[in-house]
Amino acid sequence: MTRIPVTGWGEPADVGTEYGGWMLPVAAMRPGWCCYCVGVGADVSFDLELIRRFDAAAVRAFEPVHAYVDQALETAAGEPRFSADAVAIAPFDGPVRMQASHHPGSASVSLAGIYETTDYTEMPGRSIPSLMSEYGDDRIDLLKLDVEGGEYELVPQLDLVGLGVKVFAIQLHRNGGVRGARELIAWLGDKGYEPIAQRYIIKITFVNRALLAG
Repeated sequence: MTRIPVTGWGEPADVGTEYGGWMLPVAAMRPGWCCYCVGVGADVSFDLELIRRFDAAAVRAFEPVHAYVDQALETAAGEPRFSADAVAIAPFDGPVRMQASHHPGSASVSLAGIYETTDYTEMPGRSIPSLMSEYGDDRIDLLKLDVEGGEYELVPQLDLVGLGVKVFAIQLHRNGGVRGARELIAWLGDKGYEPIAQRYIIKITFVNRALLAG
């Protein structure tokens, strides 16, 4: 993994387990943040650490697989600041066609068709602004996004600055290729988001210095 010192906020550090964790500018984290964690899978260690370690006001997890949502809620053990919804994050509200994983034992699904299977199912899709409206959130301080290849379509349609996103963590999948990854990183740079850390399996954390300073 790669750490890039963040001037004024110290060095990024791991938060969560080796499998489910992400790197954050921990000295920049503040109590009371609203955090959206998209794509929780079977590991909510990162999500719960945002509450326990950084005193987040709300951590909202979104995951299309019901079994993973049930597991997340069980692990959270009634933590009132944690919620989990069984929805697929999409550019719009409405049903979306999700592809099942070909990996044995995995229940993951993809909007982008990254798996080697012809097994598809329809799931409810929700946009991030729609969910914010439902929850009454006026901003997202931290947004973590792991959408199994759907990031190349979804992210350019998000107004991250308008949403108030100070820290943005994303997993990049192979379907975009090197060119797609570089283009997405460049797009984020144009919006003011600077990469500060990279974790294995291409988990990259960005900060918006202007929003953090504010």
